[in-house]
Amino acid sequence: MLNKFTVSVKLYLLIFITAVSLIGLGLYGISDLDKMNRNTQTLYADRVLPFQQLANVRFAYTTQIIPTAQQVKYHQLTFAQAQARLQKAGETINTNWHKYKLTFLTPEEAFLVKQSDAIKVQTDKTTGHLATILANHDLTALDAYIQTYSSADPDPFTVKLSQLMDLQIKIGKQVFDSNTHIYHSSSKKFVVLILLSLAIALSLSFYLIKNIKNLIKDLLTSNSIIKESDEKYQSLFEQASDAIYVVNHEGNFTNVNNSMCQMTGYTRDELLNMNVADLVNDELQEANPLCHTVLRSGETITGERKFVHKAGNIVDIEVNGKKMTDDRVLVIVRDITLRKEMEAELRKAELRFRTLADRSMVGIYIVQKGVFVYVNPRFAEVFGYDPGELIGRQPVEAIIHSKYQAVSKENIRVRVEGEAESVHYEAMGKRKDGSTNWIEFYGSGAIFDEEPTIIGSMIDITERKIAENELRESEQKYKLLFESNPMPLWIVSKDDLHVIAANDAAAKLYGYTREELLNMDIKQLRPVAYWDKLIERYQTFIADATDFGVVEHLKKDGTQILVNIIAQDIMFQGRLVRLSSTSDVTEKLRAEESLKTSEANLQTILNNTDTAYALLNADLDILEYNNRALIFAKNEFNFEPGNNGKLFDLMSEDRRSKFLEYTNEVFKGNTIGYEVVYDQSDEHIWYYVRMFPISNKENEILGMVLAITDVTERKDAEQRLKQAYERTKAHIHLISEMAWKQSHILRSPLANLKGLVTILKTNPNDKEVLSYIEAELERMDTVLIEMAEDSAKDEVNDY
Repeated sequence: MLNKFTVSVKLYLLIFITAVSLIGLGLYGISDLDKMNRNTQTLYADRVLPFQQLANVRFAYTTQIIPTAQQVKYHQLTFAQAQARLQKAGETINTNWHKYKLTFLTPEEAFLVKQSDAIKVQTDKTTGHLATILANHDLTALDAYIQTYSSADPDPFTVKLSQLMDLQIKIGKQVFDSNTHIYHSSSKKFVVLILLSLAIALSLSFYLIKNIKNLIKDLLTSNSIIKESDEKYQSLFEQASDAIYVVNHEGNFTNVNNSMCQMTGYTRDELLNMNVADLVNDELQEANPLCHTVLRSGETITGERKFVHKAGNIVDIEVNGKKMTDDRVLVIVRDITLRKEMEAELRKAELRFRTLADRSMVGIYIVQKGVFVYVNPRFAEVFGYDPGELIGRQPVEAIIHSKYQAVSKENIRVRVEGEAESVHYEAMGKRKDGSTNWIEFYGSGAIFDEEPTIIGSMIDITERKIAENELRESEQKYKLLFESNPMPLWIVSKDDLHVIAANDAAAKLYGYTREELLNMDIKQLRPVAYWDKLIERYQTFIADATDFGVVEHLKKDGTQILVNIIAQDIMFQGRLVRLSSTSDVTEKLRAEESLKTSEANLQTILNNTDTAYALLNADLDILEYNNRALIFAKNEFNFEPGNNGKLFDLMSEDRRSKFLEYTNEVFKGNTIGYEVVYDQSDEHIWYYVRMFPISNKENEILGMVLAITDVTERKDAEQRLKQAYERTKAHIHLISEMAWKQSHILRSPLANLKGLVTILKTNPNDKEVLSYIEAELERMDTVLIEMAEDSAKDEVNDY
């Protein structure tokens, strides 16, 4: 593969590989150094500082708090000095403990911290108790404190702090081991990378040296070839199809070939006696001056200009000249008159194309090598760009959504490779702002400027896609609505009265399957006596939904049912059909008959219930009421049905205003419920009042129902329950205080027993230790007896 490159490219490649190797080594080293630096920061921030904080906590606790009581007892510290020491030590402990918990904690640390927090809470209580003793200068309490809390066992809080400090050292060791591993790993990788880079560089260097030697050999071989080429020069000069001439530094022709003579219309002898300036007139000279005299040796000049033919016509030519070492200029001339005419036509065609394309409402594009070489304004507008932002700058993928890029690339490939002359497809586009749209592409492949080219057009079909989706969703929605509707629905052709569609509810109601209903004559669902009327109704056009009332229908088994029909004529699949809904009202009509009977029963129930019911209209006039409501009105307001005026006029002003507030809420559609007390003689009567709005089908509120229930017994029970709850709550509080006190009293003999048992394990025959154990057990028994007596006293006091 390297043989395809020039020597200079290979040298640049050697430099590039060397540079990349150095940069890679540097970046790799920086990466590993960064890892080691982060580990070091972690070691300091998450291990060294927390270790120091834990050490401060343990030091303050073990040197400033634990020995304080003993030092005060033996007069090494005054009460005031001990108080100050406790306060200062507590601040030190709390500050450092808080800072430690804010550092990064491993799961094991977090578990130990949670245990330590629980122990610290107890330790803080013990320290607070000691502070109270010191504040009161109570030596007796101090002795009791020392006896209770002084123990040979290691302090639990100190043990947990030591465990946390050991864990810091353990994790710090892991971080140190990680740094050591990174150092050794990086060293080995550095050596491997350096050797690999050196091997590549040396291999490429030897290869380049070999290539340079071959190049020198080729140059020597070329010398002999050049001598042979000189002999062929004259032959080629004469036989060349392009016009060739040689002029001296003054512009006089020194040599011309036959093609030059044919192009200018002059003979060889005529041209050799002429100057190159004779082939241009003053106008051409002014527009494009001759410049052969200003050329430097070895310098070339190319371009287009015009010559005057001997016959006087203007010839367009393409000039390629080079100044030789003897100050002569060799010029190759090609007649481009025909090409110029074609270019002029092409420019006109391109102008017409651009004018048409730029004003087109359809997007037009040209793609070469996967990049836009032309887009019209409409194309750029669809994707939110200016044409200049796409042409030559953005690949085709820039305007295609990622989901459709594979489709787009495949359509480009088949046109570029000639597998398909043209394509037509839809894809999701991507606008400049990141939003999406839908595009329909039309395009074909061509060869332009010797490059495979794709020319095509596109239109934005986003709105069409949205409309199609909405139509599809609408069809699905209405199909689902039709098929899953609990109301039996039918679509019947008006021309032949056959069922086109029916839902499951219709099939279930009439006892058929949906397949049996399809194409069934609708007359089969009606008794024969009604067929003529049915046909007459279907011959009438119904523009709006019409209620046909209740009619008789037949089920599959011949059972007659009463149904209510609502129907409307619509266009469906190009046919005029009738959409109908049928609701079975057989049971409803039977229920209405039974309702009349049940109304009388309901009135009897209302007059015998314990709740007072009253029906009021919008003006708060009482329309209906039961016997309980009349009794309530008489007892509370001395209301007599025959008296003029409204019941609520007999209320006191404050109760009437509150009642009217509630009724206003009811007439807004809300349901109201509240409790109210009325005083009768020496007792309070509680009522639960409920108000319900009554509305018609149009949700217009016509009135309200007032329901009043006597809840005095429930309110009295609630009050007794509340009093019992308060007594229970106070009793539980006393039990909690007693339990806390008893746990402290039992702790001292238990701690002593634990220490004595440990000693006894070492020497089971130690009678002195056994006597101490018996004493502590006796002490514990005394404490338990006192606790039982105190409990018995408390029970007596409760009663």
